[in-house]
Amino acid sequence: MVFESTGAGAALLLGRGLFAAVLGFMALGNLLDLEETVGYAEHKGAPAPRILVPLSSVALIGGAASILLGAFPAVGALLVIGFLVGVTPVMHDFWGQEGEDRQNELIHFLKNAGLAGAALVFLALSTAAWPYAVGPSVV
Repeated sequence: MVFESTGAGAALLLGRGLFAAVLGFMALGNLLDLEETVGYAEHKGAPAPRILVPLSSVALIGGAASILLGAFPAVGALLVIGFLVGVTPVMHDFWGQEGEDRQNELIHFLKNAGLAGAALVFLALSTAAWPYAVGPSVV
């Protein structure tokens, strides 16, 4: 079993909680300030922002909830990865910015890259039974 060592299950649960909290905060922020988020996405040249911003934010909440609960975590991880891969290069194009804007976009780009890395780890672990899961861990 992958999570046999002392505290491994609790560490996984804590990691899932922190990961889901960050993603949920990001997604809820997008939805609660939808007009501003859509406007920013339009400014960045994102395609169909009036449709994709709310849709992708809801998908991000679904992915975060799936990983937090341990219910179909592979699906949840893929939702998160899809969101981050689609959004990050469009919204956080640090290479096209200067000064403080460049630094700000670089920070957000790297944050999203780290979150994508964590989602890949959850995807890799999704074939194992997760401790403290409320649903099936595999599809």
